[in-house]
Amino acid sequence: MENTPEQEKKPSRGDSIKPYVKYSGMAFQMIGAMVLAALAGRWLDGYTGTEKPWFTIVLLLVAVVGTMVLTILSINKK
Repeated sequence: MENTPEQEKKPSRGDSIKPYVKYSGMAFQMIGAMVLAALAGRWLDGYTGTEKPWFTIVLLLVAVVGTMVLTILSINKK
């Protein structure tokens, strides 16, 4: 079966997503990851009784680095 010209012209689902939707989704993903990291870090700091917020700092750094890596990979993926 051959494809008709109408079927060939349809963009794939990935091509039809507008860039602003894609990037706003990434922003919400970053915010969500950082909020979860901060909440988990504060809970761990309270649970372990540390005087300085080491768990919060480490988890926030991991969240920032992780979301930046995912963002870079997503931007470079075509």
